[in-house]
Amino acid sequence: MKDIVYWIWLSLCCTPDTSTFPKLISKFGDAQSIYEATDREISSCIGHNTSDRSAILKRNLDEAQRVYDFCVKHKVGLLSYASDEYPESLKKIPTPPVLLYYRGKLPDFKSSFMVAAVGTRSLSDYGRNAAFRISYDLASAGATVVSGMAIGIYSVALAGALSAGKSVVAVIGSGIDICYPNGHLTLAREIVKEGCVIT
Repeated sequence: MKDIVYWIWLSLCCTPDTSTFPKLISKFGDAQSIYEATDREISSCIGHNTSDRSAILKRNLDEAQRVYDFCVKHKVGLLSYASDEYPESLKKIPTPPVLLYYRGKLPDFKSSFMVAAVGTRSLSDYGRNAAFRISYDLASAGATVVSGMAIGIYSVALAGALSAGKSVVAVIGSGIDICYPNGHLTLAREIVKEGCVIT
């Protein structure tokens, strides 16, 4: 069994933005150890009344294997919490993601200077031009622009950095198999040539 399948399994069991994963990883260290822990050890770690507990105690890897097979087939990268490439900044938040899915090329999260671009979804011509130009200039100076692929400032900032011929990171709020909004499919394809789309 590939180690990553255990991480996929764990990500499917742990409700995002809860204390389940931080508690488990603090006690057991890795996904396979959590999978192999006794019912009693799991319960003493996360309690008896969490919905995540029942999913963990089923210890069913079938769905995780299906997800893994999908990722292999569609060239989707997987970045577990244990990976050396997992962003250290995410490890410092109270409820870090168990697993990240991505398409394209990951930046070096440890040494890259990253700038987040966020803003309104309904922007003026001035806002559009400013966001594009600022992102273009930042990327030209060596920064990696990170933004969502939403309508507005987000996608304009990514387009500006791409126009400078530089790598970007687009963080999406859906599954890696969904491009939202649908009209940004061309943008997503351009991003994965040099940068990455990640979720």
